[in-house]
Amino acid sequence: MDVTELSYDPQDPFFSIPGDDRGMAWGVQIFTTGNLYGLAPEHTEVVAEGDGLRVSCNRLSWGGQQGRSEGQVEAVVSVRGRSVTLRISAWHDEPVKAIKLLLRNLPTEVQREGLWHPTLPQGESLWPRSGSPVLWRYPGPEWLTPWACIGEAQGAISISVRDPEVRAKRLYAHVPPYLHLPEVEVICEESALRWCSHFTSPEIKISFLSGLADLEADFRAHLEFLEGSYGLRRWEDRQDVPGWARDIKLVVYLHGQHWTGHVFNTFDKMAYVLEQLTRLIAGRHVLCFVPGWSGRYYFSYPLYAPGESLGGSGAFERFISVAHRLGVKVMPMFGATGANARLYPGWERAAFLNRTGRVVKLINAPDWDTDRHEEDDQVFLNPGEPSFRQHLIEEIRRTVARYGVDAVFLDASSAWFNDPRYDVYAGYRELVASLRERFPHILIAGEGWYDALLALLPMNQSLLGVSVRYRLPELLTRYARVFGHMAQGAPASTWPHGTGSTGVYEEGFLPVRHEQPEFGHILSVNVVEDTLDRYWEEMATICRMALRSA
Repeated sequence: MDVTELSYDPQDPFFSIPGDDRGMAWGVQIFTTGNLYGLAPEHTEVVAEGDGLRVSCNRLSWGGQQGRSEGQVEAVVSVRGRSVTLRISAWHDEPVKAIKLLLRNLPTEVQREGLWHPTLPQGESLWPRSGSPVLWRYPGPEWLTPWACIGEAQGAISISVRDPEVRAKRLYAHVPPYLHLPEVEVICEESALRWCSHFTSPEIKISFLSGLADLEADFRAHLEFLEGSYGLRRWEDRQDVPGWARDIKLVVYLHGQHWTGHVFNTFDKMAYVLEQLTRLIAGRHVLCFVPGWSGRYYFSYPLYAPGESLGGSGAFERFISVAHRLGVKVMPMFGATGANARLYPGWERAAFLNRTGRVVKLINAPDWDTDRHEEDDQVFLNPGEPSFRQHLIEEIRRTVARYGVDAVFLDASSAWFNDPRYDVYAGYRELVASLRERFPHILIAGEGWYDALLALLPMNQSLLGVSVRYRLPELLTRYARVFGHMAQGAPASTWPHGTGSTGVYEEGFLPVRHEQPEFGHILSVNVVEDTLDRYWEEMATICRMALRSA
């Protein structure tokens, strides 16, 4: 998403934060489908209520206070100890799509220490400079739970958005030229399914922290809210994790057929690879992930059957039999969203749409055949749409029932759009529930994650790598496990100058140095056509590393 800025000062009125003696101030902006509105100062009233206050405005402004508009805003500010919560409501004749909270006059000491969120690497923080803003979006890819901290433990300020629904939030920090000082924005967006003349934001909690223990308690309270809202369960208490999955130490990607038709491994070659690999690591520690098993990768989506160029159904059955004899578990890949429009005639009913329902949205647009232009028939479908969801359920059920695979991988499962026709997260919830009802023994995994998605999918590919030590790793490790992404290249002994093929994936060649994973993270390795023959020693090193992991 391109970042753009206003070319004028919006002249928003600002208000003090009760209980804060450092001079911070807050303001409000309202976004409808027609325009950006602020509060008209002459129509705004501030009334004390207990330790807090209520701000009411019965007429809005636009264009930097140049014009006036019908509309209302009411903000209730409550104080509890050293925390302040805000809940903002807006009314307008035009549908209200989002509400923005603005924060100014942040203490100098916390500005120096920067802004961070739970999955930034240890010691890393960011702070905006002129022309260089900070933008985090939830759900993902940058902001995996709507909690952030400005500053370190002593004197830090945390921001926690307490929303019981999966809805869009954005945190933006910049230095407007008309202000010459940093401003932090928290934008809460309503579900496009419910855009109407009224929207009340979820609770936004701002806490003034007095030390590390205070910071940790604040984040634990955020996690407890997530647990109550989404049904998150501790990893050790989860009922959707098969016993074997708790013993996995290495995920092996056995690449099948590329979009262009190139075959990296036939099913018989995959069986051979597993026989050799289990000389290095016991099969019970291995999860075999098979991308491109159903024919041309992505081209064949959303139709799933063993690819003929890889050996077809009989060879796939032999491969599964060998894997199970060796103790290895097998996880084929399904596109939770991807589809070839020419293979799925109902794509228009299910395609992701923008917030007004007028434009098809793509998760990405790879150029699979290298004509230097994105492919024309790749679309992405919303699993909230009933017919596509049912199609996907039937394709997965048929595969599990016939071949006895142990796990299912849902590609691009962390992709989220504010689609006005179908709720994406609700679609995933129904999809997973249906599969688990029929096959309670299988593992269901996905690509990427955010807080609420962990309640549905206990294991996922990590888009952040497996060796990064998060600021607050409990966001992940309390509930789930992740493994390395298939975007990392296959072993190459001359890293960083070796080839490092990414197999069926769209990166081409991306040499990656395998490093010891952090707790809760599982090492992974790509295997393409020459990996075992040319890089046996590297594979042995990776297996030893995996066995040392916690």
